[in-house]
Amino acid sequence: MNEHTIRAALADGRIRGLLFDFDYTLGESERGILACTRYALESLGLPPAPEPLMKRTIGLTLDRAFTLLTGRTDPEGTAAFARLFHEKSAEVMVASAWLYPAALPLLTLCRERGLAAGVVTNKSRPRIAGILEKEGAQALVGTVVSVDDAPPKPAPDGLWLAAEQLGLPVESCLFLGDSPTDEAAAHAAAMPFLAVLTGVSAREDFSPETAAVPSLAVLLDWLKGGGGR
Repeated sequence: MNEHTIRAALADGRIRGLLFDFDYTLGESERGILACTRYALESLGLPPAPEPLMKRTIGLTLDRAFTLLTGRTDPEGTAAFARLFHEKSAEVMVASAWLYPAALPLLTLCRERGLAAGVVTNKSRPRIAGILEKEGAQALVGTVVSVDDAPPKPAPDGLWLAAEQLGLPVESCLFLGDSPTDEAAAHAAAMPFLAVLTGVSAREDFSPETAAVPSLAVLLDWLKGGGGR
């Protein structure tokens, strides 16, 4: 869908639910992820990774992150990295995460307009639940599908499960994400997609046919009936 089609579908009720990726889309846990990554690498005796490279791992599964950071694919190293990452995550992740300024107003407006809302994330369920509760968003989100509930994106399973849990057809949900991984998951699920450019991915990283907005504030404006970008 292009921007015009998405806006028309929101206006006429063809889109009845919004599904959000979390990191760099609905909010941010960059500080916590970087801290956990540094801790895991240091504990394994591995050299520190450049910060821009670590940021590129945000939204990826931990095995893919480990490979991107180290070039390794061995199961022992991957498992150790994940264990250490989760060890530090339990300490810092929820406290260091936050929602983008437009997120709570957008979720509140969805509730007022009868639009279902959900989160589909490659984060673990305890972490995402803790963040949403801390930020006052838990009651505004109808479903959360985590990496503990379905195969991680770019597999489409989480999007299908979220739509099912909201009681909506896949085609009536709009998935918002910040990365080509999110875009690929939406395409595999046959679900409309809107790229949100608040992450490390640039507009050119997405398909030319994919609609994109600079932030959630634009979507909030659309739902309010504004005309800005």
